[in-house]
Amino acid sequence: MLRNALIIILLSLLFANSGFSLNINNDQLANMHEICADEKFVAQFGNKYQSFLTFPVKSKIYKSIPYEWFYEDCETQYNNKPISFNLKNALYKEDLNEITVEVFERCADERYVMEFGDTYDQFLDLNIKEKMKKQIEYEWFVEGCEDEYRNYPVKFKLKYY
Repeated sequence: MLRNALIIILLSLLFANSGFSLNINNDQLANMHEICADEKFVAQFGNKYQSFLTFPVKSKIYKSIPYEWFYEDCETQYNNKPISFNLKNALYKEDLNEITVEVFERCADERYVMEFGDTYDQFLDLNIKEKMKKQIEYEWFVEGCEDEYRNYPVKFKLKYY
């Protein structure tokens, strides 16, 4: 019993210090929000305003109210769901700790199979970033796993490690 408690405490410390203590400076975060907003802008308006996206981020925010809203959405998404935001952001070159990625992918895959069955083997063979880009439902599953981790961290670790 004591041994199990020590293992859980050690895993908690390891997990807290490695995967979730994301050291992102403000410039990196601003770039991540810009890339996210650019993607949302292109998704909404297409490539016809491609030259607009070459402006500095301050200019884009100042010149376009829709772009400002997209940027705000990206900031909100980061504040609410930082793990899933970082997982799908193209700029985040230093992927989250491998364990973190594997744990959240396992959790989301289980939710996906429960919802859609295991007939989508080819989809589940993709990496987590590709799955999040291809299906909004899968992104929601990852976010649900993030909520579960926040609300029930001990149970989450026991279930998915």
